[in-house]
Amino acid sequence: MTDEQVPTQNNTRKPNVNKPWLLIGLTALGLIALLLGRDVLEEMQQADSIRIPPLPCDLHTGACIASRGNQQLQLRITPGPLESLKPLDVEVRLQHLDARQVMLDLQGLDMYMGLNQIHLTQDETRPDIWRGTTELAVCTTGEMTWQASVYVDTPEHLYSTAFNFDAR
Repeated sequence: MTDEQVPTQNNTRKPNVNKPWLLIGLTALGLIALLLGRDVLEEMQQADSIRIPPLPCDLHTGACIASRGNQQLQLRITPGPLESLKPLDVEVRLQHLDARQVMLDLQGLDMYMGLNQIHLTQDETRPDIWRGTTELAVCTTGEMTWQASVYVDTPEHLYSTAFNFDAR
């Protein structure tokens, strides 16, 4: 074979998409990082926060209250009953808590349902009321137990409380 007859090779290589183990491994690493990040965030928020104990309640039918001394936090999510993929209005009322920022974190207790955190906006006429809008993700099992955690950032401390509820 002469130099002119040598077949040329195309130096561009196509990626081998037939490596499912590589894709599975990268996906697993991503999920682990996501879950570890969530746990670290959760530990940090709980370690630095002062817990306000919740009273027994039903978020489907009305407001839930958490109380610690003269400090009180009231969470209302409407319209009830609370359901997935339906716009939900959130209202937090505070007593004796001078909030700089208020956040709601919704987490599935039995299954990770993604990140669902909203920073609430302070009412212009009532500084003790904070509002926002969110929705619940759809659970493939039909019904999910959710935890609605409220974080109140004040100049002195971070306060937190949590209420559980079931939703379809």
